[in-house]
Amino acid sequence: MFSKNLSYIFLALIALCFSQGCGSDKQGDEIGALKKNNYPETYDVRKNELFTVSGIRGPEDKSELTARNLTSWTAYSSGSSSRLAILLTDTTASWLGLAHGFKSIGIPFIITTDYRRALQSKVVMVYPIVSGASLSPDALQALANFPRNGGTLIGSQVLGALNEIFGFDEPVPSKQHFEIVVGKDSSNLLTKEFRNDKETHISIGNKEKFKETIGTYSYSKPRLAPVATYEDKSAAITQRFYENGNAYALGFDLGYLILKGHNIRHEDYNRAPANSFEPTLDVLLRLIKNIYIASSRDAAYICTVPYNKDLSVCITHNINFNKALAQAPEFAKKEKEAGIRSTYFIQTKYIRDRHNGILFSNDDINKLKQIAGTGMDIQSNTVSGSPLFDQFDQGTGDEVYPDYQPYVMAFNKTYHGTIFGEMRVSRYLLDHFIPGNNTSAFRSTYSYVPFTYPQSLAASGYRFSSSVPANLALTHLPFQMNFNREYDSEIEAFEFPVTDDDEMPPFDLSRKILQSNWQRRLQPMAGVSSDKFTQMK
Repeated sequence: MFSKNLSYIFLALIALCFSQGCGSDKQGDEIGALKKNNYPETYDVRKNELFTVSGIRGPEDKSELTARNLTSWTAYSSGSSSRLAILLTDTTASWLGLAHGFKSIGIPFIITTDYRRALQSKVVMVYPIVSGASLSPDALQALANFPRNGGTLIGSQVLGALNEIFGFDEPVPSKQHFEIVVGKDSSNLLTKEFRNDKETHISIGNKEKFKETIGTYSYSKPRLAPVATYEDKSAAITQRFYENGNAYALGFDLGYLILKGHNIRHEDYNRAPANSFEPTLDVLLRLIKNIYIASSRDAAYICTVPYNKDLSVCITHNINFNKALAQAPEFAKKEKEAGIRSTYFIQTKYIRDRHNGILFSNDDINKLKQIAGTGMDIQSNTVSGSPLFDQFDQGTGDEVYPDYQPYVMAFNKTYHGTIFGEMRVSRYLLDHFIPGNNTSAFRSTYSYVPFTYPQSLAASGYRFSSSVPANLALTHLPFQMNFNREYDSEIEAFEFPVTDDDEMPPFDLSRKILQSNWQRRLQPMAGVSSDKFTQMK
């Protein structure tokens, strides 16, 4: 036992050596603006800055972005009556966020626009609006009878017609609700598991930076104590019980909120940029899941943890500087001895620029093979490791090694980098040097990605990503990505948010230190023309 503990201590200590700052795009922009250096318009990589392996050139295929293909709600219309039914009252709404959220938490569901089909299920969620304008009189009457007859009805943004069924007087619109507060009630089966303060106080806005947030509704004069309130004590989620049925009303658009998080398009809802618990979406999805399970004897769900364990932990490592690669084989060996199989995201940097190359010698390639030889998972961490990856041009889709030569001159200056080049070439090199390897996951060196990121992954042969901090995605669960990080077209690619990384000190400070160090090193070169650079080669 003592020797095993020593192994874990070794793993913990050596992990610190792998630290490489990954931060938010906004902080990068702010720091980059501090630099006043002038750089040459172009820069060609010198021969002694490039490592090439004779006879290797590729990949041979061409990457092409697919056109936007709108996802129809009918893709989710089939399934048994044991599933939760989403009754869609507006097909242009953010239902895709709801679908992806339910998939991530393991709730089986169908989507339909036919209230008769929906009412065959034991649990029905009417989305995105419940009103006389969105539902026919027959549908409203049938929905009103549903909880009275033993069903469970979940209403999203209940604006009229069924207020009494849900147990409140009137909906009150607002853009001043920045927080949802889940009631602490140990006797409530739906909410008693939420004990952490971050679980009971859910952020849906940033009051310090903005005067308004997303539109919400509070419900006046609830008949029973609400499941959740806003920070002003008004009802955010109401509940009403019938003899054998239940009715719950949500005062916000859950699908829209999910898309805000999954697509990283919210206005700083997260309370910390990284390395902190931020379960905004997870709590709301767990609540819906609890309602579904409690309301139907036929309820079944997909466990979010394999083998019905309590917790799953995916350990990953960023090999994004040369010393990390030198230490990685021993690290992988210790992990194997401890019974751990982790993923190594390898930066295939074959150019020496502001950082030393990583795959810059045959010995480096052998170290890569040694890591793979321990049985560890090998995936891509870009080619260049540029902080400006999210600002790169898309590229031609036919970038190949060794012709693709991105050069990182400074924190805010990279030459010849493209999105396709970073994805295609890194994948090709890893699969070439490690026979039988299947590079299907990609991680940006820094935690921000371009808008075309999802479809670029798919076009380059990837299915998985692990680039975004869970704090920014507002979820710690893997989720399916959307075209252009938007709302209407899903892509066959999935993001695994990073819950905790190895940055010491916190990234906001480490990036400033990094920027300051390189500013001092580059100061003598400030203002040098491209002609003078040519003369220096």
